[in-house]
Amino acid sequence: MIKNKPRTRTVMIILILALLAGTATWRIYNAQQQAALSIQPLAVTTAEARTTQKPNTLKLTGTVEGMTSAIISSRFAGKIDQILVEDGQAVQKGATLLTLDTIEMANAVRIAQNNVRQTEANLNTAQADYQRYNTLYAKNAVTKQQLESAEARLITSRTEVDNAYANLNNSQKQIEDGSILSPVTGVIANKAATIGQVVSPGAALLSVEQIDQVYVVVNVEQKDIALAKMGAAVTVNVDAYPDQTFTGTIAVINPVAGNESRMFRVKIKVDNANQLLKPGMFAQTTLTAGEPVTTLAIPRSAILTQKGLHYVYVATNHQAKKTLVETGDLIDNLMEVKAGLRPGMSVVIDNLDKIKDGDALLIEGGISQ
Repeated sequence: MIKNKPRTRTVMIILILALLAGTATWRIYNAQQQAALSIQPLAVTTAEARTTQKPNTLKLTGTVEGMTSAIISSRFAGKIDQILVEDGQAVQKGATLLTLDTIEMANAVRIAQNNVRQTEANLNTAQADYQRYNTLYAKNAVTKQQLESAEARLITSRTEVDNAYANLNNSQKQIEDGSILSPVTGVIANKAATIGQVVSPGAALLSVEQIDQVYVVVNVEQKDIALAKMGAAVTVNVDAYPDQTFTGTIAVINPVAGNESRMFRVKIKVDNANQLLKPGMFAQTTLTAGEPVTTLAIPRSAILTQKGLHYVYVATNHQAKKTLVETGDLIDNLMEVKAGLRPGMSVVIDNLDKIKDGDALLIEGGISQ
């Protein structure tokens, strides 16, 4: 029995070594399998960077303004008696917007009328006196000085009558102005008046916006002002109607640049028969500046943005290479690329959230622009 112990120990060592070798082999195999899985190519679609024609346009953001914005106010102090309109209401030129209490003004008219009658009576008396003095002077019954005094009273009476009529006209005009009328056809806006309010001359009560036609006002930089020409066609878009494009023409070009911005104010006239464009809206305008230019572009879906920078994954030898690019304008569904790519390079357009730099790619298909 004692002789068999070395042999048993040897067998035990062999078994232990075999177990260790098996474990190591299994670990190596498992690592190889994991590595094989980790380099499994990712199926993607690519597109080539190609040249395309980009419209030569100038894009500017502007603000919609009414063709005419009439600020309504009173010519004199008074209390509002009636308000006949509300914000958004369409009105015609000459329509009554509001009225003022005219009792005091009516009294002023009566006083002015009485003054007219009194001065006319004085004038009649002065005329009769002058004629009488003139007759007596011809008979040497009065002095020349008395005749001249009678003539002076006649002239004064005529002046007083003229002043009385002027005062009466002013009083009657105030009565008329007690009904405040719309100076243009348009839409009521910014109504700040209330019944019973005592208003002062010139205080804004509301406005009437003429919006059958509107202006879209933009500011153009000095370097681009030569592109803005009177009568040039401009397309206009607003966020409120994303599927609709309005057409206008350049109607006003301010010849003087702003003191602070050094930009030129340009007005684009747009027909607005349906009154869809409202004063105060922001608008995006596009002005054709010349012939189309050739530029490099890729599908916009290939662009990946990180921390304000734009990247694409270039497919090179079935491997993804993360590449920084400088983008330009959007051309339909394409994005202009100013730097970072060359014509013919293939960029990945899908599964961008699953790709890392250096990943293996299985290119299942490509698209043409």
